Amino acid sequence: MIRVCLAGARGRMGRMLGELLAQSEDLSLISALEREGHPELGAPLGAGVLLGSDAGEAIARADVLLDFSAPASALEHLALTAEAGKSAVCGVTGFTAEQQQAVQRVARRIALLVSSNMSRGVYQLGQLVEQAARALPGFDAEILDIHHRNKADSPSGTALLLAAALEAARAESRPIYGRKAQRQGGEVGIAALRGGDVVGEHQVFFLGPGEEIILTHRATSREHFCRGALDAVRFVSGKAPGLYGMHHVFGGAPP
Repeated sequence: MIRVCLAGARGRMGRMLGELLAQSEDLSLISALEREGHPELGAPLGAGVLLGSDAGEAIARADVLLDFSAPASALEHLALTAEAGKSAVCGVTGFTAEQQQAVQRVARRIALLVSSNMSRGVYQLGQLVEQAARALPGFDAEILDIHHRNKADSPSGTALLLAAALEAARAESRPIYGRKAQRQGGEVGIAALRGGDVVGEHQVFFLGPGEEIILTHRATSREHFCRGALDAVRFVSGKAPGLYGMHHVFGGAPP
C-alpha cells in the first residue's frame, strides 16, 4: 500500500483525487493539505484523515506527495518532501522560469514527476501533434486552448505542452500569445478562451494550402486526469532521484 499525502485536497482536482484514493486497493490517503485559513481545515476526509495545513507533518507520514495546490505552496511542499526523502508527483501549472529551476533542483534529490496534464489522451495528442508537425513541414500550426471561467493560468499548461511538442518537431517554432500583425514564419499562435464550466478543450490546427488538419482533445470530466495522476504516483514510488514525465508512465517517447 502506497501512502499518499494530497496537497490542494479541496480544489477541483483534489476533491476527485480524494474520492478515487478512497476506492483504490493499492493507494491510501494518509494526509491532506490546504492553505492556512481554508474554511474546511480540520474537516474529516474519511479513513481518519483530517484536512490540515502542517505540511511537514503531513508529508513525513506519506510515501508520495501528490500536489495539486499552487506554485508557491508546491515549492514549499517539494522542499519538505526532499528533506524527508520521499517521492512526489506535481500537477501544478503556472510556475515562473525561476520556480521551474527550483523544481528541477528538487529532482536531483528525489524521484519527482511533473506534468501539466496527466491524461493518457492528452499524452497521445502530444505524440500525434509531433508526428503531424514532422509530416507537414509546410503547414502553419496554431493552438486553441479553452477552459472554464475560473482557470488561473493562461495559456494553460496543456497548451504549453502542445507547443513544446511542436517545438520538438520544428526547431523554429515560436509561440506567441495574441497576434496583432501578419503571421511571421515559425510562429505558433496560442489563443486562450475562458468561460462557463468547460473542463478543458484543446485543438491543434495544421493549416496548409487548400486543406487543414485539426487534432482535438475534449475533456468532459476530470476523472481521466485524476486516474493518470494516480498512475503517476504508482510509477514514482520507490524510483531513483530524477525528473520524470508522463512518457515514463505511459511507456512511449517524450513528446
